[in-house]
Amino acid sequence: MCDLHDLVKVFITAVLLGQFPVLCVAGEPDRPVKVLAPHRLMGESIPATRTPLGIPNDYKPWITRLGGNKMLIVAFSYGGVPHNKLPAGTPYLERAIFWRSNDGGKTWGPREEHLDVHGREFSLNRLSDGTLLMPCHFLKQDAANKTGYTYSKLFRSTDDGKTWLEHRIGPEGFPAGANTATDWSVFEIPAPDAPLKMITMFGVSMQHGGEQAPSTVALWRSHDSGKTWDKSLKPDTAGWIDVDGFFSQSTTYRTKSGKLLHVLRVDATGPHWSSPDLKSAGKENGDQADRMMLWASTDNGTTWRRHGQHGTFGAGGEMYPRFLSLKDGRLLLTFTVRSSSTDGHSLGLRAIFSDDDGETWGFDRDRLVIDDQNIGASGGGFGNTVQADDGKLISCYSFRGSDNKTHIETVRWQLPRVKQQ
Repeated sequence: MCDLHDLVKVFITAVLLGQFPVLCVAGEPDRPVKVLAPHRLMGESIPATRTPLGIPNDYKPWITRLGGNKMLIVAFSYGGVPHNKLPAGTPYLERAIFWRSNDGGKTWGPREEHLDVHGREFSLNRLSDGTLLMPCHFLKQDAANKTGYTYSKLFRSTDDGKTWLEHRIGPEGFPAGANTATDWSVFEIPAPDAPLKMITMFGVSMQHGGEQAPSTVALWRSHDSGKTWDKSLKPDTAGWIDVDGFFSQSTTYRTKSGKLLHVLRVDATGPHWSSPDLKSAGKENGDQADRMMLWASTDNGTTWRRHGQHGTFGAGGEMYPRFLSLKDGRLLLTFTVRSSSTDGHSLGLRAIFSDDDGETWGFDRDRLVIDDQNIGASGGGFGNTVQADDGKLISCYSFRGSDNKTHIETVRWQLPRVKQQ
């Protein structure tokens, strides 16, 4: 992972900071990925190798592929520096942490803490030219936030995440003190006048917007990979109003046909949570009972409508959707059971497949339990999945352990075999 010079620098830094980051190496096969209600998938378990990363209270990871077999994970850490524990009376502080792999997720380099990248719930998006775009949320109580209110940010890197430039979401275009929000995903579409060039698209909105919410929704467009943005496109979202904005803790995916699939978050206290076809094991208090709703666009995001009759997507308490196009043509959805599990397993990361590029999904059959070791009412899941050159899948997630602290792991696993029709 590192040459001798890099290892010496890491060791010296560790001594000075009181930390000892080391290479994280996957061990022997560990807890398998479970297959629930197998229908087209063969077997009830999939061998998996899990690798712990970081230190206690690292939280909510996201993984992306870089060039070749290189990979990058981002998460956030809260607490003091460098031991992740704040002295009494010290303000709250959240910042980005990274891990790198050069071998398709088999081994991971030392924990990299970026004290200049403040925020939480980061996501990583790699554009076709290699540019990285990384949205995040920025809490008002964070010691680095001087505005007195929560808002969102977008970071951009052209050197595989070694350095980052920051772009604030708002305040222009939003009411004063708005809690601005963004899609976690960034997607690209071919330029109409030059199909070989790509336009980068990025959804923004606001939380707790009330009647003002629809007017603040925008789909930003960039012709230079996120360096500059045209913010003029105001999509038709059918008047959507909820606690979370239309582009808020959500994700958008462009299918092979050019159709856009958008999964937004439906608040359990809002007007849209109940649905005639919604499955739920109970309606808990707080945002952990929220659910997903699937929307679609066939005109590059100008207009949006619910997919199917109601847009119902999964059960109550299921959220944090991430799409992945697999080498075999199927579409993988990784998501989190955050409360009120309906599948008999503890909170954590799950996955299902679509064989028709996202037109239909089955949440009750061929359901994969990637991780279910979480203890308590929160802390599990969040992460996503990528596919290495050798076809193996690498997922990342967090979980709350018996120490009541969050921990991060990756798991490397193989696609299950599919029964012949």
